[in-house]
Amino acid sequence: MKLKNILILCTVFCTMPVLMAQENSQGTDEEEEKVSSLPFKDRLTYNIGGGLMFGTYTNINIQPQIGYRITNNLTAGLGGNFQYFKNEFLSIDPFLIYGGSAFSRYRLSQNLFAQAEYQLLQYNGQLGEYGLLGGGYVSQDGFFVSAFYLLRAPSGNANAYGVPYVVRFGFSF
Repeated sequence: MKLKNILILCTVFCTMPVLMAQENSQGTDEEEEKVSSLPFKDRLTYNIGGGLMFGTYTNINIQPQIGYRITNNLTAGLGGNFQYFKNEFLSIDPFLIYGGSAFSRYRLSQNLFAQAEYQLLQYNGQLGEYGLLGGGYVSQDGFFVSAFYLLRAPSGNANAYGVPYVVRFGFSF
């Protein structure tokens, strides 16, 4: 899937709340007014997420993100991706995977969200583009767990994830 297709998908994903608002308009105007009246710093959200994998290989992943609440349910933002990777099975030296991301997150309910994300990662000496689509659960105290499917990833040895799915956990505040 080309970058253009990913951007179109993210645009469609971001406009879904507008289309859904026509269906369920009870109280949304008041909620949106509350969000739009907040100062800039109060509309910012922060996510510290990541993942751990141990076994024949080790992958330690940290993904900080900062978002801006466009509406009460829609947040868009930027993030970083830092991974330490070591494969004992292949006897290769440990290395770092790093890059940035842009995301949009839509809150489906108090605890569930859907998210689209575009990542640009430096891996194995190459810069690769990744498109992720998924969702997750966030508890009242901010702990979240999410799962994503890779819509776009470099093929072969250039893929930093190596699998078509990504699972994360972390805190949101």
